[in-house]
Amino acid sequence: MGFFSWECAKTKKPVMADDAVRNTPFQFASEVVVVFNDGDRITGIYDGYGHIYDRRGTEIDLMDYRESCWRMVIQRFYNNETFEQLEQNRHEPKQGFFWDDDQLEKAFK
Repeated sequence: MGFFSWECAKTKKPVMADDAVRNTPFQFASEVVVVFNDGDRITGIYDGYGHIYDRRGTEIDLMDYRESCWRMVIQRFYNNETFEQLEQNRHEPKQGFFWDDDQLEKAFK
């Protein structure tokens, strides 16, 4: 399976695969908070394949949950919004990977 991703539920900016932005000025775009409809939330790095890795290296597979049960926000833009305050994530057309630096610069101005 190839890369896939979503737009941030708050800003509509691309959630980037870690491999696409690691060690760049846009690394923050793979650092996310996932808010679940039961109030739980996790913070970690998005890998581009539907997985979030938290600080301990624990893998959370978002495909284990219906998309309607969670919201993903780029951590830099997250301000303790609840599940109900966020829109459902839309799929990101460039798969959170196929962006060049100029495009990312424009997207994150």
